[in-house]
Amino acid sequence: MPDPIGYPGELETKPEIQRRASAESYAGHARGFGSHSLDEIRQIVAAYYAMVSLIDDEVQRILDSLDDLDLAEDTLVIFTSDHGEMLGDHQLLLKGPMLYDPAVRVPLIMRWPGHLPAGERRAELVQWIDLNPTILDAAGLNPLPASQGMSLLPLARGDADAEPRGWAFCEYLNSGHPYDPPVFLSMLRHGRYKLIVEHGPPATTRERTGELYDLIADPHELHNLWDAPVHADTRICLERKLLDVLVVTRDRSQPRAAHW
Repeated sequence: MPDPIGYPGELETKPEIQRRASAESYAGHARGFGSHSLDEIRQIVAAYYAMVSLIDDEVQRILDSLDDLDLAEDTLVIFTSDHGEMLGDHQLLLKGPMLYDPAVRVPLIMRWPGHLPAGERRAELVQWIDLNPTILDAAGLNPLPASQGMSLLPLARGDADAEPRGWAFCEYLNSGHPYDPPVFLSMLRHGRYKLIVEHGPPATTRERTGELYDLIADPHELHNLWDAPVHADTRICLERKLLDVLVVTRDRSQPRAAHW
């Protein structure tokens, strides 16, 4: 099995909460990376890869059954996952207050013979929130009122007028096993950069800090540019963009009854 991605002392350049998560996963409810030997980490990786292989085999059985029943062209199949797994990368296990790609970037594969081209990939940023309008679009139905997602069918088909949003948003709101003080993270992926803000007062008594990665120069997110003076303007621009994204992603599900 491959060794985890990272280097000794890497977390000294990252927010303090990651060092705590490295020592104890799930806010102390599970063993952390630091209490495992390298051989144990490799066994964890091997077991995870085995589970992935099992899922691949079972999905193939579903696809074969659709073909055998002559239902493939009437069935949009979407393969995805709820989250990733750190698997020892960056000296972390499981998931939690960390928004590295191994945790937040999940598979998204669509199969619909006769409607979508096979074997093609799209580099544009999309989000889980897009799945609901995609499924409704495939069924010939309108999107839900106040839906924030967008159908992915035009992008998947390669339509010339497809308009991807150009950014992806993710947040961690002291989820799962809570931390004390609470941890609130907002992540924006835009262009070649990923910005992660760890919010401070008044949301929590934690110090406001964060992470900034150039995913072209540093695809494994090893070098935190948050405090790098040469990247100060980039960080400011992304923080402003994040403010706009926080507005557009607020809950708009309640109907507006009147002007006031």
